[in-house]
Amino acid sequence: MKTFCRLCEVNCGLEATVDEHGRLADLKPDAEHPVTAGFACHKGLLAREVHHDPDRLNHPQRRSQHGFERATWDEALADVTGRLSEILETHGPGSVAVYMGNPSAFNALGSMSTGLFAASLGIERLFNAGTQDCANKFVVSEILYGSAEIHPMADLDHADHVLLIGTNPRVSKMSFLSTPDPVGALRAARKRGARIRFVNPLEITDLRDVGETLQIRPDTDAYLLAAMLCEIERDPSLGFDTQAIANVRNVDRLRTFVRAFTPERVSTVVGLEAETIRAMARDFATAERAAIHVSTGLNMGRQGVLGYYLAQMLSLVTGNLDRRGGNILPARGVQPMGMPPEASATRSTAWGDYRPARGTPPGSLMADMILDDPAPIRAMFVVAGNPALSIAGGDRLSQALSSLDLLVSVDYYRNATGELADWVLPAADWFEREDLNYFVQGVQRRPYLQWTDAVVEPQGERRTDAWIFSRILQELGRPSLLDIPGGDMMSALWDGRLGETNHSIGALRETEGHVILLPEAEPGGFLERVSGEGPFDACPEALRESLGRAETIFESLVSEAGDGLKLITRRTHYMLNSGFQNLKALRDAKGGGTNPLFMNPRDALDRGLSEGQWVLVHNAHGKLRAELALDAHLREGVVAMSHGFGNERTSGMPIAQAKPGVNVNVLSPAGAGSFDPIGGMGHLTGIRVEVEAA
Repeated sequence: MKTFCRLCEVNCGLEATVDEHGRLADLKPDAEHPVTAGFACHKGLLAREVHHDPDRLNHPQRRSQHGFERATWDEALADVTGRLSEILETHGPGSVAVYMGNPSAFNALGSMSTGLFAASLGIERLFNAGTQDCANKFVVSEILYGSAEIHPMADLDHADHVLLIGTNPRVSKMSFLSTPDPVGALRAARKRGARIRFVNPLEITDLRDVGETLQIRPDTDAYLLAAMLCEIERDPSLGFDTQAIANVRNVDRLRTFVRAFTPERVSTVVGLEAETIRAMARDFATAERAAIHVSTGLNMGRQGVLGYYLAQMLSLVTGNLDRRGGNILPARGVQPMGMPPEASATRSTAWGDYRPARGTPPGSLMADMILDDPAPIRAMFVVAGNPALSIAGGDRLSQALSSLDLLVSVDYYRNATGELADWVLPAADWFEREDLNYFVQGVQRRPYLQWTDAVVEPQGERRTDAWIFSRILQELGRPSLLDIPGGDMMSALWDGRLGETNHSIGALRETEGHVILLPEAEPGGFLERVSGEGPFDACPEALRESLGRAETIFESLVSEAGDGLKLITRRTHYMLNSGFQNLKALRDAKGGGTNPLFMNPRDALDRGLSEGQWVLVHNAHGKLRAELALDAHLREGVVAMSHGFGNERTSGMPIAQAKPGVNVNVLSPAGAGSFDPIGGMGHLTGIRVEVEAA
């Protein structure tokens, strides 16, 4: 049976085999898929093992004085709705919150049903994983282009020069760029003669044949981009492309800002020679077709908003925005264009004001909004997420989640967050539900729609997110998706959202392979379309705060001690955020079972530390113990750990609990000052730490 993966934006085509007992027997890449053409990564294929994992939730479980015990759905729904009704009646909808993890983005009915659940009850505190890894992109896109869903992507198929900041496509996909085999695409570009540069504190060693790595200091990406723009602007042989900026306003504001960050001035802070920065600027500006792509390494720093904005400006002023081989806007068809006005309004809290990305509050304020808010959160529904391990706050956040009057986890496993919940409800996985690849619209190199039916019936008493939230609404006496005549939720919700494709769910169901290719985007007229009447604004007033903070943060970086250490996050082959930790095959693989602190050998020597030694890592926010691993490919002054670990108390995932690792986010700031005022992004990488023998 034809289906597709739902782990990342690529949605690789898969072929599932079901045995005579109706069980998922095999899973392999779909060699006939018109876009992914037989490619799929090992994580996607291991979803079969997640489906069959004996530790999966198969029945509702409730917390009791003896731990967790099995319950019926009737019992679960009655208790959850009874307690929720009382909280709503006594404290109002402001006392209820929802947290949606990354998998929700790849669940066409689940994401919609959760949103409808919140809207029906008037819930406005809608946390999601975006403020941990990508909210900067959404808010910058909204400010610049009028929609959080517009993301000009690198045209790898035609670029002569590619600049990749904060991403390692060998380990993780290039988020916001849906390409089945990014390494293959980069190799093809290199073979074609393109110059490829990675910007990362960690050398991308297994892609040396593709491109060089410029190892900058963490949390300085924005200053590298500003200096490149400065060099282009001040070099008479380069300059901003006059044709590209002919109908663009406030370019002078941009010029004024970048002039303060010359390559000579930023060199020490960024950790690259001034001439290297100048060469990067010249090479990008003089390339016939240059593309830029930034990802989590930039996003998760203190200035992810500023960095992403400057990346857009680098593309614009070199004439590469909306140009074949540069950064282009793919053809669109599903995602709504534009945001409601209230989504952009600045929100005030006791811990600082913020302009939300897609209406989402900063995740790093979750503990404060539960424990210290004048109108605190008293109930929370966590869907396909694990904030106990993915958000800053450590033990205080766990304390906050445990203190709620009602905490419900809807997930595959009783994960670290589920261990704190009153109820854990078993969610159907993506083999057990129909779906549409809606989320990837706008970031596809080759645009297409795909629908899949459920491959198998849900095991045990697993239920889809749509069913769960619809049943809660029914119990509360509210309309729900289950009330749709004929029961075809997918058609009812999505036919009207397929937009300019002129297709329908019914057409997808009838199409061979359930795939419909969409027209490829043709560059041209992009800025005119997004700016509407009048010229495009290159330096909107809404970004003033980000521009204003840049000098202050820069001076703080200048004043930091030269021998200090900065912690970065390190992606791994063996996990997807906090997922896949209960798969024995991955945890037993070489390097898959541990969560060490990686350090350059010279830094270890200076501190009298050695390989395999246990060390104490600490700062003003928290502390942890980790085993030391040496890595000469890591820039001096930089240490690295993977996020998503910390399962010492997660008895519902015994394989993960046996090799729990530690939660690196205890070292990240929470509360006031912990987030970017524009977008609400947390500060999760480039964090100052001290390391010593444990």
